[in-house]
This record gives sequence, structure tokens and C-alpha cells, in this order.
Amino acid sequence: MKILCGALAVFSALMAAPGTARAVVPAGEVSAPIRYAAASDCDKDPRNAAWCGPWWFRTTDGKRHSLSGVGRWSDAVDVSGDGRRLAYIRAKDARLVVRDLDGRTRVSQAKAWPSKSELDLTRVTMSYDGSLVAVDCCWSGFAGHPARVYDAATGALLGKVPGVSVHEDALSFSGDGDQILVRTDDDKSGRLSVHDLKGKRTASVVPPRLIGDNAATAALNADGRTVAVYVTGRKPKIALYDLESGLVTATFSVPASGQKVERDLAEDRIMEVDTDVRLDWTGDSTLRMVRKVGFKVVRVKVYGIDVATESVLLERAYAIAGTTEEAVSGM
Repeated sequence: MKILCGALAVFSALMAAPGTARAVVPAGEVSAPIRYAAASDCDKDPRNAAWCGPWWFRTTDGKRHSLSGVGRWSDAVDVSGDGRRLAYIRAKDARLVVRDLDGRTRVSQAKAWPSKSELDLTRVTMSYDGSLVAVDCCWSGFAGHPARVYDAATGALLGKVPGVSVHEDALSFSGDGDQILVRTDDDKSGRLSVHDLKGKRTASVVPPRLIGDNAATAALNADGRTVAVYVTGRKPKIALYDLESGLVTATFSVPASGQKVERDLAEDRIMEVDTDVRLDWTGDSTLRMVRKVGFKVVRVKVYGIDVATESVLLERAYAIAGTTEEAVSGM
């Protein structure tokens, strides 16, 4: 399973005002929701991939749209879970760009990441509804250069979350967009920390291994205490964990991915090969699970989950072929 910091200068400038926004399509031309953004693969070898051309995105009506100027690295783009907005780092000047569903784009007045040598290690993360964007970078050990969290509509810098690195840690937003959940690899079982939007830490726990080992997929409920994770393995599950009591409150099965399962010797656990999972709370007791599997041909399945009844419903499924990178929504 793919597990989703370098110097970071102050980036508190607001996005360009809507009146000066640069539109990729005529303003007001509403498109269908974005299904995924991708970069094409030009390598015919089934074991390898080679980047080919710029990023692009496809909407739920099947249309393909260009997305030129985006940085050519894995996490330069993210799509909101509801498919109504995407954000990316622009390659030529390292500015953050947010694109709305109607085609309007806003470009930040300052660089999202100042160091060119670290630019290809930055990661863009959006909240489910696309209202928030986080930018972080690099390897662990850069606690003095925190992740930055922005209001996607205005570009305002909301806060700084310390100690988040792309390669070891994970960052996500709560179901109501009021809190930030961070999984850091400080302890053997990982550590879960909750922050408000200003970056102030409000909770920090070392969960049991069932949760910590799978916390790269962790999603925080709007209640601020219930965490859901996807437990990888031959028989995958959803597990719910209560941050306040420290207890695993529920586990239930979800459909198997069909992927090969291997033991990760470094982490001493079973993992599904070429599998990427995103969880988002869509209500008080409902989750959306997006599971992306495969290499040359990527298969995506979107599930609606009711944690109260433990029901899991397949909502849609599709395949992506001929790409080397993909950022998928829940659409």
C-alpha cells in the first residue's frame, strides 16, 4: 500500500482575487465532477512506467481536459473527494493553483514551496469538500518546517502543522473540516495527533498496532474522536478507534481487493501490493472508501459505508489505463 519536510518559507499571501483569476475554460461553464487527474505513461514494458507529457484530468462525463504547467512528480496534484475542485503546484514558479469546477483558477501571489531542490518532494492534500488544502514536503526530521494549511477559496494561510513529512507521515482533514489528523512515525505503532486549523495540537495518542500500522488511511470523524482506518491484508477490514478512550470500538469486513498480499519485512506486517486507499467521512456514520489497485491498468472502486449497520455498498467502478500517476476523487 502506498503511504501517503527541506526549508519552508512563509507563504501567507492570498490567492489572486476572483476578478483577476485566469480561467482554463470560459467562466461559468460548469463541467461534470472530476473523476481523476493523471499523467500518461509512455513505457510499453509491463514492469516499468515512464512519465509522458503533462498532467490532465477526466470528468465523470468521460471528457478529458488538459492541465498544463503542473509539476511532474507524484503528489503535485490532488482532487477533492467530491470531485468539485482540484489543487496543484505549478512547475515554473512553485505557486499553488486551485481550480474550481466551473473552470476558474486562482493562482497564489507567492510560492507554495521556495526551494527548487525540494519541489519535487512536495505533496498537495485536499479535504473531501475541497475547502482546505495542505502542502507539505520531504523526509522526517524537519519539524522546524511545518506543513501549511490554506483556505482553498481565499488562499488565506490558516495554520502550520509541525513535524509532517511526505515519506513517513500522513495528513488528512476531519469530516467537518474543522480539524487535522496527522499520523507520524515517531513510535513503533505510529502516533496520531489532532490539530485545529491554526495548527495547535489538541490530542496525541499512540494507538494499538491494528490502528497505527494502518493509519496512513486514517480519517477523523466530525466528532473529533472517532478514527476510521482501512486494515490491509487478505481479508481487509474497517476499524474504528476512539481517541479519548483508547479503544478499538468496531471492526468489520470489506470486500477483498484481489491483489497479491506480501509481508513487509521492515514493518513486519501483511500488505496488499499496488493498493492505495482513501477514506472520507461523508456524514456522522457514513464513510466513502476509494480503493485504487494495480500498476499498468489501475482499477478503482468506490464504496459507501454505513458504520452503524456495517453495510458496504459498491457505488461505482472503473479502470484507468496508460497512466503513471493518478489522483482520484470519490466520483
